[in-house]
Amino acid sequence: MYGVSQIHSEQNIMLITFPDASYSPAGLAKHLQVFADMHIVVDMISQSAPHGTQIDFSFTTGDENFSAVMKALPTLKAGDGTAPLISSGYSKVNLYGKEMVTSCGVAARALHALAVAGIDITLITTSDLDISLLLRSEDEDTALAALKEAFAV
Repeated sequence: MYGVSQIHSEQNIMLITFPDASYSPAGLAKHLQVFADMHIVVDMISQSAPHGTQIDFSFTTGDENFSAVMKALPTLKAGDGTAPLISSGYSKVNLYGKEMVTSCGVAARALHALAVAGIDITLITTSDLDISLLLRSEDEDTALAALKEAFAV
């Protein structure tokens, strides 16, 4: 209901953030290509609006890719922004619905339900048909219950 027909989660997610990376048309592609070359599947790619000549960007991958991520990092050009921040202990919660494309307030309803439940969101990505929310793993069960109640799923 309310545009969302399915809610599910995925555990053992790692967040990689590149603060103050150089902003250029090819900059993000070059960074992500390093991980593609190491056969690391990435998800939830999020970029900030440019601030001067810099951007911040983040993406997620599974915790099982930790050693491959650590091997990939030295191949990135030194001096391109601040060292990446890598953290784990996350779950990704996805809200999906074909009706989301014509439904108003889906994100607001989701974020309100999570706020009432006292859950912090680390990263949000969206498309026409889904919303992905990255949150601490210990909050996953509470988040799923709050979202299922909010969307009557």
